[in-house]
Amino acid sequence: MRVLTAMCVLVLAACGPNTAGIGGNGGSHAGTGGGSSGAGGSSGAGGGSGAGGSSGTGGSSGTGGGSGTGGGSATGGSTGTGGSSATGGGDASCPDDAKVVYVVDTNNTFSSFDPMAMAFHDIGPLSCPANSGANPFSMAISRDATAYVLYDDGEMFAVNTSTLACTKTSFQSSADFTQFGMGFSTDVVNGTTDTLFIAGGLIIDSGLPSTLGRLNTSSFQTSKVGNISGWPELTGTGDAKLWGFFPQVDSMGPAPLVAQLDKTNASFTTMYPASALSGPAEDWAFAFWGGSFWIFLKLQTDDSTNVWKMDASNGTVTTALMSTGRHIVGAGVSTCAPITIN
Repeated sequence: MRVLTAMCVLVLAACGPNTAGIGGNGGSHAGTGGGSSGAGGSSGAGGGSGAGGSSGTGGSSGTGGGSGTGGGSATGGSTGTGGSSATGGGDASCPDDAKVVYVVDTNNTFSSFDPMAMAFHDIGPLSCPANSGANPFSMAISRDATAYVLYDDGEMFAVNTSTLACTKTSFQSSADFTQFGMGFSTDVVNGTTDTLFIAGGLIIDSGLPSTLGRLNTSSFQTSKVGNISGWPELTGTGDAKLWGFFPQVDSMGPAPLVAQLDKTNASFTTMYPASALSGPAEDWAFAFWGGSFWIFLKLQTDDSTNVWKMDASNGTVTTALMSTGRHIVGAGVSTCAPITIN
C-alpha cells in the first residue's frame, strides 16, 4: 500500500510517480508511508496484498470468497529447494502456481519469490489499462493463482500470473474502501473455499481508523466487519487465520507489529512486536508461507526493499535479504500455500 494526498485522490493525473506518495520508485515523503500497505493508522500500516478480481469467473465461497480468473505457471518455487516437504494449506486441486509468493514493484515488475531459495524470479511487467498516473498499491492471490491487483486510485484488476493478461474488474471504490491491503483466508481449517478480506478506507490517514471488510470476488461487493486501529496489510492462511502487518508509519508512530485479526469483529487475538523493523516506512508488503511471515519493507532511510522473516509460532524476526534493489508495494500468496515445512 502507498499513501496519496487528498488532492491526488481527486485528481490522480496531477500526481505522477515520485510525488506526494503516489506510485513511483520510493523516495521519502515527509512522514507519509507509501509502499505496499501505505501509511497511516494509529498503530501503523499494513503490507501488500492487492485487491481486485476478474469479472466473476470462479465462484465465490460465502462472503467474499472466489477464485477469479487466471491461473498460469509462473516461475518461482512453490515448494522451495532442498527436498523439504510441505504440509497443509490446500488440496490436490490446487495448481502449483497457487502455492507461490508473488510480488509487484512500483515500476510494475511482477515477480515470484521463492522463500526456500530466498530468490526473486521476474515474470514480466504489468500492463493493466489503469488510469494515467495510477500505480500498483496492493495484491492478493486466489486459489486458482489469479492475482488481484489494486491500484492507488481504487481500480482493481485480475491478472493471469502466467501470461500477465490483465482484466479490469467491476469493483467500484467507495469512501469505505478505496485504498486497502488484503488477503484471502480459508473459511475453515484446511478448507477449499476462502474469503478475501480487505482493510483500509478512502485514503490512508494516520489520524483515522481503517475498516476491515470482505470483498466478494464474484459480485465485487464489500461488507464491513469492524474498525481497526491502524492500516494493516493482510495475509491469510490455509488454517483459516487472518494476519496483518503494521509498520511504523512515521517517527512518532507506534512500533511495528504483526497481529492476528478476529475475522468476525476485527479485534486482535495475537500480537507479535517487531521492533527490529522500527523506523518510518515507505514501501511494504506481507505474505505467509511455510510457517513464516515474509515482510517486504523499505524504510525511508533504505535504498530499496529488505526482506524479513518472522516465525509465525513465536514472532521471532530474522533477516532474509537486504538491499534487494526492488521497491515492492504488493505481495500475495493463496491459501494453497503450505502451512508448515517439515
